[in-house]
Amino acid sequence: MKKGALLILVLLCCGLAACAAQRTPPDSMQDAQQEPADRQCGFETPEDQPADGQQPEPALDDAETPETETRKVKLIIDGQAFDVTLYDTPAAQALYEMLPLALTFEDFNGIEKIAYMDAALPIEGEPEAFDPTVGDLCLYAPWGNLTIFYEDFRSESGLISLGHIDSGVNVIAGMSENFSARLEKTG
Repeated sequence: MKKGALLILVLLCCGLAACAAQRTPPDSMQDAQQEPADRQCGFETPEDQPADGQQPEPALDDAETPETETRKVKLIIDGQAFDVTLYDTPAAQALYEMLPLALTFEDFNGIEKIAYMDAALPIEGEPEAFDPTVGDLCLYAPWGNLTIFYEDFRSESGLISLGHIDSGVNVIAGMSENFSARLEKTG
């Protein structure tokens, strides 16, 4: 058993050494920090290298791309208004039709602020999972709660993108106690 583990360790070290030897030195330290880890060992494919020398546009998954038409609403906390963009989806449209809403948010796992609603939002036709980033406003369908992410999070089944907090996420993140908020239409 020890010989097998030692052999694997030796092979791993040799592989890493070979990888390091293949890598060309970057033009600057900044270039080295920006180079993705999967490319440090030359794992590029021909499609990764555009013919014109420019960086390719990142591919977007349709399930993760919000619709282009949006609605603006505002989230009011202690008299301070934060702009929110709601996407053009059935769930976001249903949320818009429910406005104004009085909500009480609480912190959940140091990643998000959550609030429960009295009525459910439709989830038919929505993607099965969503990968939220800072500022995303989502519905967590299994529990029926609204979620404002103030930290990046992994893709989660049952998470439905509704919109995005346009500004003030850092203020919301800094609220350590439960807080009341009002979500309402603008104008």
